[in-house]
Amino acid sequence: MGLHPVTIGDLPLPLAAMNQSNVTVQMLAAEAALTGDPELVVTAIAMDPLTSAVLTLKEIRDLTIEMFEAQEKHLPHFKGKRPKKLYDITIPDGTEGVPVPLDPALSVANRLVSLGD
Repeated sequence: MGLHPVTIGDLPLPLAAMNQSNVTVQMLAAEAALTGDPELVVTAIAMDPLTSAVLTLKEIRDLTIEMFEAQEKHLPHFKGKRPKKLYDITIPDGTEGVPVPLDPALSVANRLVSLGD
């Protein structure tokens, strides 16, 4: 029956702001798919709140390169292009990580699971 959008009206500003981080990631991913730009894929993955909460930029780039290699046959529109391997992203010795707050959507999902139990 096709796609049928559902309109819910204006979101309250806090909800719109929470959604915007995900919408931005999705728009970057769509742009990457439409243009065949592998660097936009890296950017989209790096901007994902859950990914950036647990991986460094170097780890995200390396992961994306690995995914491109593993899924190359499913990505013909990228014409064999992959994100560039960068070696200049370093973490100085002695740098200590800091706690990162849980993504609000994941926090809600975890709470719903615990309520279901």
